[in-house]
Parts: sequence; structure tokens; C-alpha cells
Amino acid sequence: MLPELKRLVDLQELDKVIREVTQGLERLPEELRAENAALEKMQAEHDSQSQELENLKKQRQETEKEVAEMESGIKKSRQRLMEIKSNIEYKAMLKEIAFKEDQRDQKETRVLELLELMGAQNQAIAEQDQRLKEQRQVVASRSSEVEVQVAKLKGELAVLEKQRKELRKGVSAPLLKRYEFIRLRRNGTAIAPVHEGVCLGCHMNILPQQFIDLQKGQEILQCPHCQRILYWQDDEEALEAALSRGVS
Repeated sequence: MLPELKRLVDLQELDKVIREVTQGLERLPEELRAENAALEKMQAEHDSQSQELENLKKQRQETEKEVAEMESGIKKSRQRLMEIKSNIEYKAMLKEIAFKEDQRDQKETRVLELLELMGAQNQAIAEQDQRLKEQRQVVASRSSEVEVQVAKLKGELAVLEKQRKELRKGVSAPLLKRYEFIRLRRNGTAIAPVHEGVCLGCHMNILPQQFIDLQKGQEILQCPHCQRILYWQDDEEALEAALSRGVS
């Protein structure tokens, strides 16, 4: 294999590692954002529940006030009842008092309903408080983990970039340009091994004469189908390693 081609093969392996590290650096903040989004959603639900509880309290206070006013009205009506002399007026007043008592009873029932709803809402808020506490702990813990992991990956990336820079020095500018052009269009794989006349990048047969020329190792060749730069891997163990890494 041409020394320049060997450097390209090594460069591609290094680029794949760099790609994985870079993806990790992009993924970690996304994971943290997801945890924070979950926390914000829980907080919004908690705020909504708290507002609903305040609304229930207000309704209860207003209803209790109405009950008190009705009680006062009923008391006054009973006092007036003692002053009425006419039988017709007396019956009419009794009917009015009964109606007011019925209205009061309905309001008192509503107060009990509101108290029950407030109890349930308080329970829901307490449960949400616990979930919020747990999620805050998750976010705090995950933030620390992400900070450590990001620092580690950045350190690894700096070392890899330095290695990449050194590898690129041994490859001509035109070949590097061709490599980068293909890599960007072939999902990060610009170079592929050939086994038994088949390009393992696209799994298509190359021309017989091209395969012969490839085995001679005297020039840089490209697959006529996928345009990847080709190299002949005659070492079976090395070939299996290349296949396990994936070339497509």
C-alpha cells in the first residue's frame, strides 16, 4: 500500500473517532436540556395547580360569605314573622323562609364540595412537590455528570485533532481535498477496502483490470460506482477489523 494511502486509511479511522466524540459533545447538552425541560414542565404544572387551589379558596370564601348573608336574611325574616298578623302573609313569609333556607343549604353543600376539592388539590400539590424535588436532584446530578463528561471529551478531542493535523501533513493537498469531498458525501467514509474484486463501500464489483492495478499498489484508485478511494486488504484479520468498523 502506498504510504500516502496508508495515512489516508489511518486518517479516516481517526476522523470516525473524532466524529463520535463530537457527536457526544453535541448529545450531552441535549440530554441535559431534556431534563431541564421536564423540570420546567413539572414547575408549570405545579404553578397551575397552586393557582387552581387559590381559585378554590376564593370560591369557598365567597360562598361562605353568601351563606352568612343568607343566614342574616333568614334571621330577619323570622323576626318579621313574629310581627305578621295576617294568615296569608304569615304563610307567604314561611314559604319565603323555606326558599331562603333551601338556597342556603345548597350554598353550604357547595362549601363542603369546595373543601373536598381543596383537600384533593392540596394532595396533588404535595405529590407534585415531591416530583419536583426529585427532578431537581436529577438535573443537579446530571449537570455535574455532563460537566465532567464534556471536559473529558474536549480533552480527548484536542488530542485527536492534534493527531489528525500530523496525519494530514503526510498527504498531498489534492488528495486531501478529494478525500474530504468524498467523506462529506459518503457519510464519513471516503475510503473502502476491496475484497475479491468487490468494493466493500458499495458492495459492487470493480473492473478486473482495476483490481489487478489495485493489488500492485502503485496508484490511487477510486470505485467506479461510489467514487470512494480504494485499498486492497489482503490480510484477512485486518479485513475483518475493517468490516467490523463499518465502511458504508
